[in-house]
Amino acid sequence: MNVMIFSLILKRIGIKFLVANDGEKALELFYAKSFDLILTDIHLPKIWGDEMAKIIRKHPDKAKATTPIIALTASREETEITSYLEAGINKVLPKPFTEEDLKNVFNEYIG
Repeated sequence: MNVMIFSLILKRIGIKFLVANDGEKALELFYAKSFDLILTDIHLPKIWGDEMAKIIRKHPDKAKATTPIIALTASREETEITSYLEAGINKVLPKPFTEEDLKNVFNEYIG
């Protein structure tokens, strides 16, 4: 349900996107294509978003390795957010967030 709602918001604000239902599929897409930004939930099936960020940051292609990663999470724990940032996530967007919050993130990272 969250993916469906989120997809509707992204379409409404004019963002082209691909959906991966788990961390493994997200990494497959990352290796196969180039992205301006990666938007991930922290608690993905198979590979969590912070672990995915660690893998992405080790990619030998510097341009791909530095793709901005925005994480969505329900956690507001300072220590958890700090650990996500240390894993290579650029920004944490706490849930619930508004469509305006999402627009601001896209404007900040991809204009």
